[in-house]
Amino acid sequence: MIKTVIKIDGMVCSMCESHINDVIRRNFDVRKVKSDRKKKETIIESEQILNHDKIKKVIEQTGYTLVSID
Repeated sequence: MIKTVIKIDGMVCSMCESHINDVIRRNFDVRKVKSDRKKKETIIESEQILNHDKIKKVIEQTGYTLVSID
C-alpha cells in the first residue's frame, strides 16, 4: 500500500473536503482517500504510485492550491 499526502490550500468546509475526495476518486485508482480542511491535507492510499503531475493538474482544475505532495 502506498500512502500519498497532499497539502492543499483553500479547503474551508466539509463540502470542500468531499469535492477533493471525489476528484481524486474519479481520476485515480485509489483504495482510500480522506481530506482534512483543518490540517490542509488529503491522504490517499493506493496500490500504485500516483502521477504527481496529474495530481497537480487535477487539484488546480478544482480551484484549490496544491502546496506539496509527499
